[in-house]
Amino acid sequence: RPINFWNDSTSQEHHLIKAVLDQGDLELFGMTSGHEAENPTEGHRAWIEYALQKNPDITIFIATPCIDFPANWNQLAADNGFDSVQELYEYFIDEIVHHNIVDELRAEFPSTNIFTIPTGWAAINLNQMHQDSLLLDDIDFMGPKPSSLFTDQKGHQGQIVIETGTLVWLNSIYHVDLSENNYETGFNTNLHDIAQQIMDHHDSNYKQ
Repeated sequence: RPINFWNDSTSQEHHLIKAVLDQGDLELFGMTSGHEAENPTEGHRAWIEYALQKNPDITIFIATPCIDFPANWNQLAADNGFDSVQELYEYFIDEIVHHNIVDELRAEFPSTNIFTIPTGWAAINLNQMHQDSLLLDDIDFMGPKPSSLFTDQKGHQGQIVIETGTLVWLNSIYHVDLSENNYETGFNTNLHDIAQQIMDHHDSNYKQ
C-alpha cells in the first residue's frame, strides 16, 4: 500500500522510489489502491506531492487489485449485502477507489491526470468463465502457476490471470488495440478479448 511505502522511510524500497522520482522528467507513476479506511488518500497524497516536486507534468495511475482469498468470495459478497463478487467489486471500484480516493485526489491536484487500471477484473472474469466451463484451456481453480487461476489461498495469480492483467495494462497505459495485437499469451482462451471487454466496461471518466 502507498502509505506503507511512505511510512517505512528507512527501507530500501522507500529510498529507491524517491531516488527515481528525484531524477525528474518521469511521465508515469503508479500505485495500488491499498489504503487505510479512516484516511484512504493519505499515502497516495504523500507520494503525489513528492513526485510533483521534480515531475510537474507526471501522470498518476492507481491499479485496483483483486479481492483476496478467492475461495471465500461468495461468502464475502453475501456478508456485505451483495448477490455476487461482481457486485461487490463494482462497489469497491466505484465507491471506494473512484469516489473516496481518485475524486478526492483530483480535487487536491486539479492539474494532474489521475486514472485507474481495473486489473482485478481479470481474476474475477476468468474465475466466472472457469465456473461456467467456458475456458478453452485445462485450468484448475488453485494449484501450479502455469495451469491454475490461483496458486494459493491468498489469491496469488496463476499465469492465465497474469497474462490477462498484462493486456489490461497494455490497453490502459499505451492504448494498444487488443483486437489487432498479436502477442502470444500461451493460452487457447482469447485473453485479448477478455481484457478488451474489461477496458470497454471501465468507466471512461477514469481512463487515461
